[in-house]
Amino acid sequence: MDYLDEKSMDINYASTYGDTYKLMKQAGKSISDFVEHTIPPGKSIAIICGTGNNAGDGICSGEYLLKKYNVSVLLIKDVKGLKTQETRRAINDYNGAYYPLSSLDELISRSDIIIDAIFGVGINGDPRKPYIEVIEKINNSGKTIISVDVPSGFQTNIQVKPDYTVTFTDIKTGMNRENSGKITVSDIGIPEKIKSAVGPGDMVYMPISAPESHKGMNGTVGILAGWEFPGAAVMSSLSAYNVGPDLVKVFTNEVNRSIIMPYNPGLMFYPVNGKNFPTLSGLNSMLIGPGMGKSREAEDLIKYAIKNYNGQLILDADALKLITPSEVKDRNAIITPHSMEFTAFTGLKPTEENAVETAKKYGLIILLKGSKDIITDGVNIRYSYGGNSRMTMGGTGDVLAGIVAGIASRKVSPLRSASLGSFINKKCGDIAFEKFGSYYGIMDMIDNIKIIMHNKF
Repeated sequence: MDYLDEKSMDINYASTYGDTYKLMKQAGKSISDFVEHTIPPGKSIAIICGTGNNAGDGICSGEYLLKKYNVSVLLIKDVKGLKTQETRRAINDYNGAYYPLSSLDELISRSDIIIDAIFGVGINGDPRKPYIEVIEKINNSGKTIISVDVPSGFQTNIQVKPDYTVTFTDIKTGMNRENSGKITVSDIGIPEKIKSAVGPGDMVYMPISAPESHKGMNGTVGILAGWEFPGAAVMSSLSAYNVGPDLVKVFTNEVNRSIIMPYNPGLMFYPVNGKNFPTLSGLNSMLIGPGMGKSREAEDLIKYAIKNYNGQLILDADALKLITPSEVKDRNAIITPHSMEFTAFTGLKPTEENAVETAKKYGLIILLKGSKDIITDGVNIRYSYGGNSRMTMGGTGDVLAGIVAGIASRKVSPLRSASLGSFINKKCGDIAFEKFGSYYGIMDMIDNIKIIMHNKF
């Protein structure tokens, strides 16, 4: 699974249905069913739980397993340490015994099976104490180990090494027999619409800058825009800036300096012309096209930048009218066309089928804008709902492209960058509409980016 995990889908599910406890119960039942098909009844099982929903899944499995097995639940951080309401509900509904961390050695010693329910996919960085010691004791136990969704500490330097993993909905990226044991995929009842829809759960992929990081470590964006219409450079650069990269570099006409810079002195301005184009090294992403126009000089600059920049490209607006798909084939570029720009770029009708086929054929990420945005890499397809009629005003596409470029500079994968960008853009419009009705402006949308990033809607 390239773009979804249990945590993000839980959030998207909750935003639609209001409660994920039903999913937690089904996850617990899936684990119980696997155990019953694999382990003879009467065995002793220790379910070792962390604090989040992964722990809740494990606790729910214990409720079912009590009927046929000797079950003990261990809470590493005790009941007060459980972080989610669903997990607290799970321990309240559980009718068996549960134990503190001090009982770990005893439970491991007397158990035949260990169910690892410490961490899901949401862990950031290597596990810390006391989790390091718990994982080491599980791995050294010699007992049969079953992990819930992913092995705890998955893709870090310290992880549980299970014999089996029961994962939900789909195999997560990077899972294999070596790091996850024998993998069983279980359907826990997430509707197809939730699996494919962009939503607030996608915000879990937005990086948080580490306190010890320094300038440049959290993204540098280049923006070639505004050659003919400098307002487009303003809107796209401010939007990129508001998703939190360290640096935003604007490449455009020298005459536009006095127009662009007063909006934000934090932007870096680089004048360009046909004979002078500053180095494009050091950029983590580059947006090309908004407000460039279709003059020969604009075309030359666009093609020069595409040819000479080797990082993550985001192409929008006039860039899509002046180049062909073959010029960015297999560049993993993100393109953000509306229907007419899609046809200008591809020569095809702006349908979902054509977007998927074009993305697959040329190795692109396509964000086809509309009342329902379609985002695809040619294999995965995501849909972004929301927005309102006021978003037909000029500039919303420039805002979207800037947001995507800013996110991509933070080393978020291209498909996720496009999906997140679409969600944030539409949410910006919806928040503005709630406040001002049909009379909000483009700067209202741009200001809302910071609200969304801070609150993680």
